[in-house]
Amino acid sequence: MDEEKKPASQEPKLTAGQAFVKSIGPAGCAMFLIVFVLATVLCFTVGRDPIPGYTPPERASYENDLPRLADILEEQVFPALPEYEMTAAVTGDRVTVTVTEGNFAAARAAILRYFPDDLMEFSEGG
Repeated sequence: MDEEKKPASQEPKLTAGQAFVKSIGPAGCAMFLIVFVLATVLCFTVGRDPIPGYTPPERASYENDLPRLADILEEQVFPALPEYEMTAAVTGDRVTVTVTEGNFAAARAAILRYFPDDLMEFSEGG
């Protein structure tokens, strides 16, 4: 009989998430979900095309002919990316792209958007 009785009107304590949902209401929940979906779509689809309209040749056409890949880079790709100064040379079983001017990471990403990284090697030039 020494047990304390809880008042019947006292509600259980809400967690942080429950309190947030209760405070924003149904319209706020719907808006929150819409914004979340849009942000997720934006994060996965945004990306500037470094060379608008460029379609790289099929991999089979240069995979076993690395000098041809170096020529494609020098003649078609590098002139379309004037903000970077780059050169391409065949070294062993890969094509080495040397970025001498401009943002190295951005130049590398622009090239790898069109060509596979297993055939490429990148270096920063002075």
